[in-house]
Amino acid sequence: ADPDPLVRAHRAGLPEYRAAVSEHLLRHRGLAAGSVLATGGTTAAVVELAAAVLERGDVVAVEEPGYQRAVQAFRRAGMRVVGVPVDLEGLRPEAIPPDARAVYCSPAHQYPMGSRLSAARRVSLVERARAASMLVIEDDYDGELRFDVAPLPMLASLAPDVVAHLGTTSKILTPTLGAGWMVAPEAITSAVLAYRDSTGTRPSPAGQRVLYEFARNGDLGRHLRKLRREMAERRTLLAGALATAGIPVRGDDAGAHLVVPFSSASVEASVIASAERRGIRLDGLARHFAGTPSAHGVAIGYAGCSREALVAALPTLVSLLR
Repeated sequence: ADPDPLVRAHRAGLPEYRAAVSEHLLRHRGLAAGSVLATGGTTAAVVELAAAVLERGDVVAVEEPGYQRAVQAFRRAGMRVVGVPVDLEGLRPEAIPPDARAVYCSPAHQYPMGSRLSAARRVSLVERARAASMLVIEDDYDGELRFDVAPLPMLASLAPDVVAHLGTTSKILTPTLGAGWMVAPEAITSAVLAYRDSTGTRPSPAGQRVLYEFARNGDLGRHLRKLRREMAERRTLLAGALATAGIPVRGDDAGAHLVVPFSSASVEASVIASAERRGIRLDGLARHFAGTPSAHGVAIGYAGCSREALVAALPTLVSLLR
């Protein structure tokens, strides 16, 4: 049977959760969110946008390399995905196809290469989006985890009229919560809610309740401060060990991973295989390309193990990467 009206009203998310997220975004990301929509996480939000806002055959520009779950979500919905190269300043807006209906990007900390979209490119991107009536999907998957300098203004702050901002608890808490959020123009959120009404779907309230309780007494803020300190110290340990060994590192001082570039695909494959044999799992860049890989290397995460395990693995890791 259909849910009663009280449950039906929560297809946008629990009111207390949405209020907690709004406060979190203002306090930790500098975004004054007028209306927050609960989601099941970043990928779930992309699936909803593809189904509710975009149409089959639409061109969607994505970072290359980039987040392949988003790429697959667009492709399975019938979109034509076009890769846009990234460099040390992030996505290159001038390379976005002129017929793109949407562009998906991670400007705060590009995944997997680790750069952030420069201020000039942020302005260029939103100007391009407004001129072409293009939707910018801003994936802020770990925007809370910046260690070196203050973050640049989010795209949703610069251009709330053309940006759908997506956030998640997967990096700051755990992916098992299945809780995220969307801040977007009213036409976008209305389309998503209409899609939920027509399909009878909604994000699970369980994870929303966990985040709300965590935020209610200030525990979320305290956790984030502790998490930033811990991730910054782990990054310093890892980057320092690699630098001492003369191993180049790519990526900003942010998030929970860094990139070690290689000269070729064969070196990447060989290092990954050798690491696997020695009990270390490395993430090759090849799998993050929607097309033919044009960069090679490994992304090394430092959040999924204890600090003690990270320190113990460093000598082996350095010997593999030399």
